[in-house]
Amino acid sequence: MEEKELNINESLSIINSMINRAQNNLSDNSFYFIFWGWLVFSSALIHYCLLQLEVEKAYCVWLLMPLGGIVSFIYGARKKKKEKVKTYLGTYMTYLWGSLGISLLLVLFMMEKIGVTPVYSFLLIIYGIGTFVSGGMLRFKPLINGGLICFLLSVVSVFVDFDIQLLLIAAAILVSYIIPGHLLKAKFN
Repeated sequence: MEEKELNINESLSIINSMINRAQNNLSDNSFYFIFWGWLVFSSALIHYCLLQLEVEKAYCVWLLMPLGGIVSFIYGARKKKKEKVKTYLGTYMTYLWGSLGISLLLVLFMMEKIGVTPVYSFLLIIYGIGTFVSGGMLRFKPLINGGLICFLLSVVSVFVDFDIQLLLIAAAILVSYIIPGHLLKAKFN
């Protein structure tokens, strides 16, 4: 078989078509942004409200997260069965979010030792990295901007009390997961 040398325009066209195909494949990932966005957003607001009502063990609302993990796992397994083409971008996203998930668990594990207040600042940074890098890989500005806002809110979170950090988490999730997730879904439907 003879190899054909591509000119710059043909190369760029191939690269763009691969990115567009990957974006279309990853538009299904809007499920994860929307699902986790609403789950974390709701949990943060419920936790905040329960603290204001002085409910003992208000933090128990976060026990919904393992249930979210189970739902995500089932959804991902079903999606993988239907997957026809595996892209490098999809593989990179899997490694990105897998490493961020591990980082999140490690930070939560350290919470007892380092305290709750610093942990929530680190969570905002982790959310920011995930959405910023995903947005860059997908060339999707709402995710990039959401990630930048998470970084900004992580700095603000260092200077406020824990209950206000919960509101910052909710705000960060709204602009970095929920809104971009719905925009991503709309863009590719």
